[in-house]
Amino acid sequence: MKSTKLMSWFKPFFVLSIICGFALTATAQNYYPANVGNTWVLLSTDGAEQRTYTFEGPETIDGEEFILQNVAKETVGTDVVLFDKSWVTVAEDGEILLHQVAYDRGVFGIAEATWDPPVTNFPAALPLGQTWQIVTETVLQLVGAATTTTVLEVVAIEDVETPIGVFKDCVRVEISREAVTAVQILTEEEILWLAPDVGPVKFFDDTNSVTYELTSYNLVEPTVVEDIPVVEDTPVEEPPMTEETPVTEEEPVVEEGMMEEDMVEEPVVEEPVTEEPMVEEPMVPETFGFDLTLEPGLNMISIPLMPEEPYTAKSLAEMLTATLVIQLDTATQEFSAYTTLDEGDGFGIDGGMGYIVNTPAGGMVKFTGAAWNNQSEAADADHAPAAPTLSKNKNTWAFVVTSNIGGMEAGTGYTLVAENLRTGTIATENITSDVKRSAAVWADLNRKSVVEAGDRLEIALYDDRGNVVSGPFQRTVTTADIRNAFLSLQLNVGDVQPKDTILAQNFPNPFNPETWIPYQLSKPAEVSISIHNISGHLVRTLDLDLQPVGSYMTPSTAAYWDGKNAVGERVSSGIYFYTLQTADFAATRRMVILK
Repeated sequence: MKSTKLMSWFKPFFVLSIICGFALTATAQNYYPANVGNTWVLLSTDGAEQRTYTFEGPETIDGEEFILQNVAKETVGTDVVLFDKSWVTVAEDGEILLHQVAYDRGVFGIAEATWDPPVTNFPAALPLGQTWQIVTETVLQLVGAATTTTVLEVVAIEDVETPIGVFKDCVRVEISREAVTAVQILTEEEILWLAPDVGPVKFFDDTNSVTYELTSYNLVEPTVVEDIPVVEDTPVEEPPMTEETPVTEEEPVVEEGMMEEDMVEEPVVEEPVTEEPMVEEPMVPETFGFDLTLEPGLNMISIPLMPEEPYTAKSLAEMLTATLVIQLDTATQEFSAYTTLDEGDGFGIDGGMGYIVNTPAGGMVKFTGAAWNNQSEAADADHAPAAPTLSKNKNTWAFVVTSNIGGMEAGTGYTLVAENLRTGTIATENITSDVKRSAAVWADLNRKSVVEAGDRLEIALYDDRGNVVSGPFQRTVTTADIRNAFLSLQLNVGDVQPKDTILAQNFPNPFNPETWIPYQLSKPAEVSISIHNISGHLVRTLDLDLQPVGSYMTPSTAAYWDGKNAVGERVSSGIYFYTLQTADFAATRRMVILK
């Protein structure tokens, strides 16, 4: 049996996950026949995914009859099926009214939305330019309250070619959504093509850049209820009444030799019952089990049960066989990550929070503990809820650059900067010298790719003055990196690969009595620094000899001047000039001594 899965963490907020309404137009054309038993199968152009739309029912809920629409998305060749459901009614004029939706989101719970009164899912007619919107309010454990506004517009009437033929005069409906949550504002774009008297023939998912085309469909003729002739009631003769023998109480039988006194029953005297005191047993929290299916690659999960011992990022990663765990601080809107290369336990794992985990192998994992979010025990493995798959082997929507940084100076702040040279997007993390490992995180909660195999990443470490103190280094992302969802490299302060030779400003400036003169070299060179007073007289020469390529920007690597001249005397206050000289480079800057 196939396991069920959520379509998208974004979709439960939205009524029209695929905008599968059931439209009856005011004319003879019916753009979405809503007869029970109708089925459409759409296959992605790459053959990897299939969508099956069905109408089922009718279902009676609280005394009212609804049509159930089930939309299933299947990854071809696997047992994973994603689904959503909605309940509608069809008005007399053909308008489709949406009453409620429900999405099984696995560990995230059931996402539900109800409209009272119902809202328009599809108008009765779909002329060019027709526009309508649906506003949805719901609550999810992962992100809390969410308000979603979905705007739909018929933008074109056009012919659509599919593998089974060309459909004429299809309406092209463009769908725009905006969801406002406590985490961030999310947007989504989709396009649905509906053929007259046929239904959905093509669908484009802009979030994942996937196009689906109709490969087969089956339309059931609506049931025609014929008039049943009215038959007049024929009187039914009742059977004749018969006289019944009256029932008399049975007289007691007196046996021979029995006296009347013997027939009198003696009263029964009940002995008092002494109740034993009740002993209350201690309350023991009920323990549940919860099976979670993880897809190979990135998954977004929440902890379904409260464990006896709280999870840490490390223990959760070990339990899931995950290479990394990412959390989002909703207050600061910053991501933090734990990888299997990190030392220590990492951050704590809380209930009611969403985490991104990367599980290269995927598989089933069982959580045990007390219920803290009304999750019930899975009936069996085939029906166990599954975490949404959020990555592929060639790209990923969450990626971490992690480094064990050496040589950091106490009291100095640093910033790790990683840039994707293909997209121009940058990930950063601010760190201090007491941090052994740092991580810069890319993550897009719309699940759009941020890093792909073959991307070139440029990584550098900056100090709190904005100087490059390690790097920049370039690394190419491999499929193995995508599988792990992180790339690791070693950074050491002072290990710099500058593109240009420069002379930086001395620090501190003004100074008394000493200062440091920073510089960087794009190639090995004999380096000397000469210091002149404002009159142009040479005060001191610092011979630094042959220096390799690198950045000399920190107090431990920069050129040092103690404020003395060539004979060891301290120079007077005033303006001085320092010049860095190599075989093919020279630059001069000004500095000030204040006493």
